Amino acid sequence: MSDLEPRRSGGRVALVDLTGAEDMTAALRELQERWGPVAPVDLEPGVPGWLVLGHAEVMEVMRTESVFARDPRHWKERLPLESTLHAILSPAGRRALYYADGADHRRLRLPVDEAFAGLDEAQTAALVRGVCSGLIDSFAAQGHAELIGGYAAAVSFLAVSGMFGFDERQGIALLRCASGVFGHGGDSVTALATMDQIVLDHVLATRENPGPNLTARFVEHPSFEDDTEIVHSMVVAICAANEMLVTWIAATLRRMLTDPRYTGRVTGVRRGLDDAMDETLWSEPPVANLPARYAVADCTLGRVRIRAGDAIVMGVAAANNDPRVRTADDLFEAGNRSHLSFGVGPHACPARRPGRLVVKIAVESLMERLDLRLTDPTVTWAPSPWSRYPAVLPVAFTPERQAARTPARV
Repeated sequence: MSDLEPRRSGGRVALVDLTGAEDMTAALRELQERWGPVAPVDLEPGVPGWLVLGHAEVMEVMRTESVFARDPRHWKERLPLESTLHAILSPAGRRALYYADGADHRRLRLPVDEAFAGLDEAQTAALVRGVCSGLIDSFAAQGHAELIGGYAAAVSFLAVSGMFGFDERQGIALLRCASGVFGHGGDSVTALATMDQIVLDHVLATRENPGPNLTARFVEHPSFEDDTEIVHSMVVAICAANEMLVTWIAATLRRMLTDPRYTGRVTGVRRGLDDAMDETLWSEPPVANLPARYAVADCTLGRVRIRAGDAIVMGVAAANNDPRVRTADDLFEAGNRSHLSFGVGPHACPARRPGRLVVKIAVESLMERLDLRLTDPTVTWAPSPWSRYPAVLPVAFTPERQAARTPARV
């Protein structure tokens, strides 16, 4: 199988059908058996692209920005006006590190790297514990809860927005916008514009009254040329962090509640939370399909001929399960760090440490305080071409006698 061309009419599997498959690993394996390490897909109905399935091939795309660029101006497709992909794949005039390459990317990346590296971990941990405690207080007396919208999504966004100095009201408004940006419902373009305005107002307020938060670090950094770059970079950081965290929290919680190796109901031994988090990065990576790169010239990838202007999606979930790097030996996998869930190359995730801190505290806070039991093992996956996590995770537990406070509803 060599020099395969994409089939421009019909026959391509849609990304959302892969992330929504009952067994995504099997669906990806079937796709790879048919096409090899690079497969033609639909990003959404009628919008063709390539899904890179092989570990080595995904690494090549991630590391070679001179051939596979992030700048969407290289993309030859023109999305229909109603497309939910506009805000992520084809945003007009976005001046942020996510959409930049080369020297421009390095300039815009520096403030982000330095801001996250300078986070006070003790202060961040206290913020996250406060968020988790308040959310658990809101349902602890009820004896039942839904842990995705009612907890995982709220923890993720309130924690991230808190790191940037937003208050709870602003955080909830940003969460609703981010849901639209990622195609979970609503107009993605309008959601992105609304988010920009909320962030711009916060940037201007922070310039007048700076505080110990990430926004102040962005505002003070000399690498940004103007407020537009600050706003666009903050929006990217907030959205990317939230999408990764909610998925990682949700998948880890589900693993802790359903996998006998972690529940302890079968073996009598409860494996550690860190093990569950690491295994989740391998088996259910927070971003299953990472958007997107665009070929700047005709090239060959995994024996497939890619044309200039083609869109390439990095199949992180598929690459993580590539038998060339993954084994069935559970003990070996405990020390295997070759997964691609944080990416590699110039666009690798800049916030691994704070991200892990948020997820660990979020899951730990629940597991230590409540005796959770999953009440419905049926899984319906949230509709997203990029991420795979349960739409709902209903649980029951022994009610607490009194909840301390009820935070604003998300």
